[in-house]
Amino acid sequence: MLELKVDGFSGPLDLLLDLIEREQLDITALSLAQVADQYWQHVETREGLEPDALADFILIGAKLMYIKSCALLPSASPPLEERPREEGDAADLTRMVEEYKRYRDAAGILSELEEKGQRTYTRLAPGKDISLPPGLQGVTVDTLMEAVREALARKPPEPEEAVLEIESVTVDRKMGELSLALERSRGRVSFRPMLAACDTRTEIVVLFLAVLEMIKAGRLWAEQESPFGEITLVEAAAEPA
Repeated sequence: MLELKVDGFSGPLDLLLDLIEREQLDITALSLAQVADQYWQHVETREGLEPDALADFILIGAKLMYIKSCALLPSASPPLEERPREEGDAADLTRMVEEYKRYRDAAGILSELEEKGQRTYTRLAPGKDISLPPGLQGVTVDTLMEAVREALARKPPEPEEAVLEIESVTVDRKMGELSLALERSRGRVSFRPMLAACDTRTEIVVLFLAVLEMIKAGRLWAEQESPFGEITLVEAAAEPA
């Protein structure tokens, strides 16, 4: 199994998830971009991509991504310790991974991300040292996840050969593309058109993670002026609407 060496953690990926789920490690202090990049570097050093190993990584990565999105973005839900844990979430995701292993089809895994927008999840309280960036007007985890779900639903499943010869699309690369788009459009871009411009479902998920990383770093605002309205990503240097 891949041994990670990122800021604040060194060890296998499954141990990382276990520590975060037991709240012994603050996910808001962890760079998921580093985790993803190290995984792809690991893949590129191997002759072939093992479907079972990819399924395990997507399972753990999806859990980490959702936990971090809940911790970073505001929600009306009470903290995790004040609500019962929704054990069905992990079971549902595991079921999707087993389906992927049977059919060797990455679309089976990413469809689990599509379904997330149709369920309610508990929220992890942000760490004491983390202050959420201002300007998140009307935007919650559910709001962003719904936009991602819609974009995933419009993309056809990727064929098996595309999964086995997957091109590395990194979070850092997406952050760079997003910064360039903001620069070209005077510091404001619409989220949904950017999702629609992605070529694959994998790219959609990576873009979503890039947005979360930039929000955490204070480089980005996200706002929505009305329910079901357009989600606008705003460069931190620009004035929010």
